Amino acid sequence: MKYAMKNRIFSGIRGLWPADPARTRAGVTLIELMVATAILIVGIAGLVQSFQFIQKAIQGSKNRTLASNLAQEKMQILKQLPYYQILVTTDPAHNTTDFAPGSVDYDTGYFPPETVTEAGVAYTRYTLIQVAREDSGTLIQLSPSTPDTGLKLITITVVWGIGGSKRKISLLSVVANPDTVMSNSTFNGTVGDSVSGAPLYGALVNVAENMGWRDSTDASGDYSIGLSMGNYTMVVSAPGYYTQYRSVSITANQTQTQDFSLVKIATGSVSGAVWLRDHLVISQVVGSTVSAGYDQEYVEVYNPTTYTWLMNGAVGLKFQRPVDASARTIAVTYNTAYLPSGGYYLFANAGTVTAGGVSANADAVWDDGNSVADFPYFGTQKNIIPTSNQSNEGGGALELYKVQDGTALDSVGWNRNSGGQAAPFYETAGIDQNIGLEAGEQYVRYASTAGLSPIWGPAYDANNNNNDFYDAAAIAYPPHNSLSSAITVSGTPAAGAVVTASDGVSSSTTAWLTAGSRPYSAFTLVDVATGTWMVIISSGMYSLENDTVPIPSYGAVYTFPSSSTYLSQLTGNAVITGHVTNVLGQPITSPSLIKVTSNGAGQDAYASASSGRYTLLVSTGLVDITANPANANSNYVSISSVSIPVELGQLYSGVDFVLYQGARISGFVTRDGINPLPGVVVSIADPSGNSMDQQVSDASGRFTSLNISTGVYGVEPALSSFENSSPSSQTVTLASAGSTVFSATFTVAGAMGHITGSVSSGGAPIKTGVLIVVTTSLLAGSPPAVPNFSTATLNGAPFFVTSSGEDGNYSLDVSQSTAPQYNVYAYYPTPSGGSASMV
Repeated sequence: MKYAMKNRIFSGIRGLWPADPARTRAGVTLIELMVATAILIVGIAGLVQSFQFIQKAIQGSKNRTLASNLAQEKMQILKQLPYYQILVTTDPAHNTTDFAPGSVDYDTGYFPPETVTEAGVAYTRYTLIQVAREDSGTLIQLSPSTPDTGLKLITITVVWGIGGSKRKISLLSVVANPDTVMSNSTFNGTVGDSVSGAPLYGALVNVAENMGWRDSTDASGDYSIGLSMGNYTMVVSAPGYYTQYRSVSITANQTQTQDFSLVKIATGSVSGAVWLRDHLVISQVVGSTVSAGYDQEYVEVYNPTTYTWLMNGAVGLKFQRPVDASARTIAVTYNTAYLPSGGYYLFANAGTVTAGGVSANADAVWDDGNSVADFPYFGTQKNIIPTSNQSNEGGGALELYKVQDGTALDSVGWNRNSGGQAAPFYETAGIDQNIGLEAGEQYVRYASTAGLSPIWGPAYDANNNNNDFYDAAAIAYPPHNSLSSAITVSGTPAAGAVVTASDGVSSSTTAWLTAGSRPYSAFTLVDVATGTWMVIISSGMYSLENDTVPIPSYGAVYTFPSSSTYLSQLTGNAVITGHVTNVLGQPITSPSLIKVTSNGAGQDAYASASSGRYTLLVSTGLVDITANPANANSNYVSISSVSIPVELGQLYSGVDFVLYQGARISGFVTRDGINPLPGVVVSIADPSGNSMDQQVSDASGRFTSLNISTGVYGVEPALSSFENSSPSSQTVTLASAGSTVFSATFTVAGAMGHITGSVSSGGAPIKTGVLIVVTTSLLAGSPPAVPNFSTATLNGAPFFVTSSGEDGNYSLDVSQSTAPQYNVYAYYPTPSGGSASMV
């Protein structure tokens, strides 16, 4: 009682004074402090990451801006050149590495790649110049051997690296020939079907003597081509129709109508089933034959490929029970070294196995080195594949593999549904079993979609174990070893295989998988022209080629025999086919056959003397095809295709060339009448001003044109405003095909040359840029003062000015001068206190 009263008294006394603020202020616990710290850390980390992201974005934007500036700089440099000095890329290279499967095409001759370093980043600048032509409202790129159309497409691509990856920016522009004489004559007309008269949309109409004079028909079948007067051959083509040739003449200021009726090509089709035979297959699995009280087990392998396999130490087996973490390698002792095509190979736990009333010697036997830790039942009768007779067993999976690299060749798995044991691995679906693999039971692979066969090899492999194998409750199919052989009529359905023909009319098709529990791969190639053609079926690295597929008449069907249509031929190439003819559509035989070549690794070919057809083996990638390279047949021009993207094992048809007869023009360019002047562009134009060719004088000062059509031409060096030539031009007449006519010796005064060098300080390149001044004048002062450029400078000796790049190098174009010689001055500002001094 006293204690309670005392507490109440003291409580009342404490209540007479206000509470101490310091003692009643709210605080934080240790947990609260830790949570707050964690939140701050997360926030700071997020802020740091945000700064990193912002920094990367800023750097990326900066890099792209610099790349854009470099592309625009190069474009401006090129567009300031005379039109004829913007030389077409004759043999483009292809960068297919940085942006695969895309490509950056570029020039390696006249405008080679340049590496420019800016702000520590290396930029590679690529240039590509192409002949261009407007066709039905679309700008198209033509072969580099096409006579000048008056339009050139310039593509500048700048590539740089960031964060281990590549970036690029491309700038395109068209430059027109200011000296081109407007085409004052016109061919127009309609292209239609010869039977129905219906207009043909997209038919190509062009002039053989100048492939740049072309147009594609619109939806009404109409076309219009502007050109200069002359005698020509018109070539009209459309998919599915025979090409038509017509000799025509047109005068100045004339509009002439030329209508064409094309004859449709009669077509048939090619069909069949196609198989892959590229790997060994497991053809039988037996867990126990229960022969003579011994649980004999074996695995039979079949070889459906066309070649012999080394087995000894090269091909092995793995097995996995459902309870195992991974597949265990089976150690074997090999008795037979090789497995021939169409042959068998027998793995077993005994030297001889007996099943289905037949005994067979094993080609490989389980080795005594296999452990019980890997295979729990190996200790008694060398059993590796347990059956459902063992406790809680019956499921499992086998893998046939290459020992060298571990590549799986084939695998088969089976379930034990009653025990909840799914196959550890399988192809699509394991063999569906209730109690699993039993003693006296066998799994046998089907021979074909028709089922099992004692004659045909067990090769059917649709990559679905449950559909590919037959479950025999009692062993009725005997084992086979390397002494046995069979006929292979199936394999793996080659779904997705590409089928192409060389007729030039049909498009490619792909094989598809049919329906059903045992599907096969079928194909139908439609619209194959009548005649005898090459057909190629390919899938990945494997292909089949048949060079004599006949389509005798309209509606005919050629069927590939299923038993022999299999892809087993390894290929590293593709095939391109087409025709080479003259302007009358005839094969060229005189004075020599026409050679066809490519820039890709492969074999050159010659166009047939009877049909003009060629077949060219090429490598994969972007391929450029040239007919009559280097004018090997001197009577005809050389023509190249645009780049063709080629894939492994496929056939590309319809790459046709029409060659016209022509001759060449040669000449000599010199700086003083004696010494050669290389690098001068020479233009060759017809009387209407249409440029037919542009050549560059070589190291000897010589130039020779391509084969151009016979006629009268003007030859003229394409010079800058600093230069002049004597004579300024020369008229040449090409009277006969195959001849080479010398034009003139052109003496060029004031020709441009180059001064190059580097700037450094203390042995290191100066990165900030140094002013380079080149002049024939002597600048006053010691050191010479920076010249004061003004309008007065234009009246004296010329000045050429540039600045060095970040790598310390410079290059400057100057006009020819040997007396007086040039003086080269370099000016480098360096900081000195609050000002800068010039070194």
